[in-house]
Amino acid sequence: MLKEKRTLKYFKVLSKEKIIEQFGLSKLQINKIDQYICKIKDYNYHTNIVGNSTLVDPWKSHVLDSIQIIKFINKKKDSILDLGTGAGLPGLILAINNFTNVSLIDSNIKKIRFIKSVCLNLNIKTIIYHQRIESLLNKRFDYLIARALSNINKLFFYSQKFLHEKTVLIFLKGHKVQDEINEASKYWKFQYKSYQSISDKRGNVVIIRGLNKINE
Repeated sequence: MLKEKRTLKYFKVLSKEKIIEQFGLSKLQINKIDQYICKIKDYNYHTNIVGNSTLVDPWKSHVLDSIQIIKFINKKKDSILDLGTGAGLPGLILAINNFTNVSLIDSNIKKIRFIKSVCLNLNIKTIIYHQRIESLLNKRFDYLIARALSNINKLFFYSQKFLHEKTVLIFLKGHKVQDEINEASKYWKFQYKSYQSISDKRGNVVIIRGLNKINE
């Protein structure tokens, strides 16, 4: 296990205006994101798909948290799987930002219905799987991404069958990420770099390569 801790240079990019400027969002992209947020708020009135507290400043808690990972993805055409996508985060934010090969998977039918409705109404092109991660077979991806799904050891278990030799894993994690990495290193070989999140100073963006099960 190789490790490295880094802090992103543009840490205090927090306001909506600064996010738009930093990531060069077009008027169409801004409009789609605003509509997407409105749809999350409306849906949340009857079906909880995100925490209500995160909707106080959704451009910071959801948009910025999600959009920061585009800095770690090489090409817009690279294949991406959003594991346990929930309300579509971060996968839909990537798709709105012109990533053309984004897949989303979740076993919760209410969340999948919401995502399908958003994609249809806002003309967002994605591949959507309504099934458990364990049941998706014969697929390989360039990037695996996850946000608030599970601990790193469990994420590795989910991820292993989707890997090719150059697959990169990008996980948005909390302040206990080092404990999770230490636990996972008992069972897996991997290299990682950890960056401080720009949406929450307690959070981390963890980039993982070369994942292999120990003793395999």
